[in-house]
Amino acid sequence: MTLGVLIKMLRRYCKGFYKIGYGLWAIGYRRRIFLLPIASSCLLPVFIIGCAGDLAAKKDIKSIPWETYLLNNQRHGETEDTFVSPPNIAGDFRISSGIRFFPIYDPRQYSSPAVVDNVVYVGSADKHFYAVNIKNGKEIWGFETTGAVESSPTVAGGRVYFGVNDGKLYCLDINDGREIWHFQANTEIISSPVIENGIVYFNSADDKVYALKSENGEIVWRYNRRYIKRMVKRMFTSLAAYSNKIYCNFSDGYMVAIEKSSGHEIWSKRIGSSSETWSSRSEAVIARLTPTVNNGLVYVIDENGFIIALDAENGDEKWRFDIIKSSDFAMNKDYMFIAGYDGRIIAMKKASGDIVWRKRVSQGTPVSAIIADKYLIIASNYKSESIFSGSIGSLVDIFDLDKGKKMWSENIDSTTSTSLAAAYNSLLFVTDKGHLRIYKSSQ
Repeated sequence: MTLGVLIKMLRRYCKGFYKIGYGLWAIGYRRRIFLLPIASSCLLPVFIIGCAGDLAAKKDIKSIPWETYLLNNQRHGETEDTFVSPPNIAGDFRISSGIRFFPIYDPRQYSSPAVVDNVVYVGSADKHFYAVNIKNGKEIWGFETTGAVESSPTVAGGRVYFGVNDGKLYCLDINDGREIWHFQANTEIISSPVIENGIVYFNSADDKVYALKSENGEIVWRYNRRYIKRMVKRMFTSLAAYSNKIYCNFSDGYMVAIEKSSGHEIWSKRIGSSSETWSSRSEAVIARLTPTVNNGLVYVIDENGFIIALDAENGDEKWRFDIIKSSDFAMNKDYMFIAGYDGRIIAMKKASGDIVWRKRVSQGTPVSAIIADKYLIIASNYKSESIFSGSIGSLVDIFDLDKGKKMWSENIDSTTSTSLAAAYNSLLFVTDKGHLRIYKSSQ
């Protein structure tokens, strides 16, 4: 029995005392008789339990930040932040005008939000970066960039770091949006930076990994995988960090472990053929090329859509999940939740591989999966066509972790290309039409 449930039971139990006590107090007040002491003794426990219950309930609520893409540097995508379904819409902030004259491509927003101290940090393809109040959805400050912001920001040490598609990596003050420094790379930066021990790590579209001093942007080392001599499709992949290594997925089909201190390659493992192979896959699959490091294993989706687990120390393959082609996944201590390209959701035990439950999303192809408190939250894009009309959009489904029961679903009139985020008892995501949507937990 949780503390919250116990408090509710005590409050219901005390309602009787409250009615008796209040009645006796009213009679005693009118008639100035001995009932006043009795009434006070009945009301006193009500007030004590009520006040104690409120304080205990508040202490029981966890409010945790979401500092970078998929929560942390290991890209766990799982938070203990208190979340109660169903959520309610609390804010809708427009990060993009949404007006495009004769567009040559469908509009997309790729910058996933970071949330620290109840402030949401997010970029826009319209060359702007924003700080937004999570409580009311209003802008705190904005910063105009020199390129489209398709990198997901990382907040650390009072600063926010993100890249843009003209090759700049920005470092801004989180209080006022003032630029502290920027670094110019050769090609676009669409990855989310990792900040550890005063060093900023990030990868650029030309298969390079950089390490910079977070204080001033001075370069420490650069890892060059290869020089791209021909046009390749963009890979939305970010670094993951664990122990003394960082892990990166490259366009030549290799997963590489790099030493943090020197930038030297420790091991590499082929998980795909080339960027052309990656390109033949759906955007939904490509959206999850970023690895996750958990308990000494590196999890990543290979070119076939199968999840493989590699030893973080030497790159040896430990196991693979090839029942369905995966578009995304999430995990906690005991379970892994796999989102299939066909809309299937499978929950399995990490230790044994036993399947616990199977479900489906409401509609479409999953593009993002995270865990918040006791729930699996999945965003999916759909496209439906008929002879006379068609519609596109996204659906956000919330499933109970234990049984897979669908607790809530929301239909959005726009697709989404970003990852979900959950922080300070709120659920956040950005639509391709340029809206930052904030849903508040029910508690």
